[in-house]
Amino acid sequence: MVLLSVEDLLVTFGGVVAIADLSFTLDEGQICALIGPNGAGKTTLFNCVSRLYEPKSGRITFDGHELLRMPAYRIARLGIARTFQNLALFPALSVTDNVLVGGYAQGKVNAKRRAEARDILERLSLDHLADRPAVGLPYGTLKRIEIARALAGRPRLLMLDEPAAGLTHSEVDELSELVRALRDEFHLSVLLVEHHMAMVMSISDKVVVLDFGGKIAEGTPEETRANPRVVEAYLGAPAS
Repeated sequence: MVLLSVEDLLVTFGGVVAIADLSFTLDEGQICALIGPNGAGKTTLFNCVSRLYEPKSGRITFDGHELLRMPAYRIARLGIARTFQNLALFPALSVTDNVLVGGYAQGKVNAKRRAEARDILERLSLDHLADRPAVGLPYGTLKRIEIARALAGRPRLLMLDEPAAGLTHSEVDELSELVRALRDEFHLSVLLVEHHMAMVMSISDKVVVLDFGGKIAEGTPEETRANPRVVEAYLGAPAS
């Protein structure tokens, strides 16, 4: 079943076209990677889905709901959560309180929600840091806390914006296993923006490739890896 549908999306900033007539779908339970060179429009799409940006035209539907007709505060209540390229945690708050922020749309903080936050931290092997402030923690740990915060919103769609950026090779391998496991355990669909191609190709069910705001390829990892237009976009020269 199609969970997220993007149809003919057009996003402009002044005279600059950030996304040009983009269409693709994400199925229930699918991990879909959105890849492309810097400036291709990947994060712009995330910001449209989460209603931070207003497209000029097109449609975005989630489980039958027209997202572009909704205010931003309703998006989390529908079951959409995201992380950010740049860490957006509260350094002075404890790790638990940072996670609780992600469940704000679920209502007031109470004992049940605190227990749920602790359970999520335990699942992500962060429970030993529950009462520590976020400030000063290792970068890879902060990335996991952002994922934990997103999970606190009980999402059906988890959008991960460059979760592997700045991680070591071993941390990327662990992250790949974690994303797959969370998808299965929490019954998630995942939309992933990532430059780490080994991670993309190992965990994705589908890959959508953008270049200069337009879609140049869509298919399985194997299909996109062999696509000459994808090779050209990444290497800057035609495939031989």
